[in-house]
Amino acid sequence: MRKFFPVKTIIIVFLALFLAVSCVAKETIVPGPVDVTDAKRNKLIGYMLGKMLPGIHFSDKKLDDELAEAVFDLYIKQLDYQKRYLLESDVEQLKAFTLQIDNSLRTGTSALPKAGYDILNSRITQVERFVTEIFEAGFDLEIEETYETDPDKSNYVATLDELREKWRKIIKLQVISRYLDLLEDREKAEDDVKKSDEELYEEALEKIEKRNSEFFKRLHKETLQDHYDRFFSSVSRAFDPHTNYMAPAKKEEFDIHMRGSLEGIGALLREEDGYIKVVSIVPG
Repeated sequence: MRKFFPVKTIIIVFLALFLAVSCVAKETIVPGPVDVTDAKRNKLIGYMLGKMLPGIHFSDKKLDDELAEAVFDLYIKQLDYQKRYLLESDVEQLKAFTLQIDNSLRTGTSALPKAGYDILNSRITQVERFVTEIFEAGFDLEIEETYETDPDKSNYVATLDELREKWRKIIKLQVISRYLDLLEDREKAEDDVKKSDEELYEEALEKIEKRNSEFFKRLHKETLQDHYDRFFSSVSRAFDPHTNYMAPAKKEEFDIHMRGSLEGIGALLREEDGYIKVVSIVPG
C-alpha cells in the first residue's frame, strides 16, 4: 500500500550553535524542573531568535510590541487551545508579559514560559480533582444540556465553579458517546449472551475514567523545557506560519525528512506531485 503525505514549504529555524549548546560541559544540577545547562541554553536560544530572525527573515518584520502581541496570541493557543484549564484571570496575568517579550528575547531573559508552566500545572491539578469528584457524583442522563466543542466559539471561564461545570459537561459527553458506541457494537455482535444497557453504561464509565486518568498522567509529564520550546515555536511562527522553531530533540525527525529515509525500518521516500511517497521497504 502506498501512502502519500502532503508537503508544505516550511522554513525551519535551525541554528548550528545548538550543537555547541548541547555540548556545554555539565554542571551541578540544582533542584527544580530545569537544570543549569537547560537554563543557559534557553537564554541563548531566546537571544539568538530575538537577534537573528528580524535580520534574516524574508518578512522583514521587526521585533516590536506588535510582533510581541502576535507571539502571545500563538503561545496562549498552544498553552490551552481548547480553553479547558485557564481562567480569564490567568490569561490576563500571562498577558501582562506581552510587552516584555521583545525586550526579554533580546536579553535572553524570557519569563513567560515559566509563568505559563506554573499556572497551567496548578489548574491541571485542580481539574484533575474536579474530574474525580465528577465521577463520584455521577450523571443525570435525563437532563438535556449543551456544550460548545469549538474553542473559537467559546471563552475562558471566570471562576473555578464555572471550570468545574465545564468539565462536568465534557466528561458527561465523553461517557454518553462511549456508551452509544458500546450499544452500537452490541447490535453488531453475534454473541447469544449480550450485556444489558446498565452493564454497558458502567463499562462506559470505567473506560472514560481510565482514559482521563491516563490523560492527566501524560499532562503531568510535561516539563518546563517543553514550555520553553512551545514559546520559542510561537516566536518563530509570529514571523510567518511556515517558520518553525525546531528543538534539538526534534533533529532526528528533521534528518529523516532531509535524507529521504527512515532508519531502522529501511523505508525509502520520494517526492512525487507535491507528496512524499513511501516507495519501498529495504530489507535490513
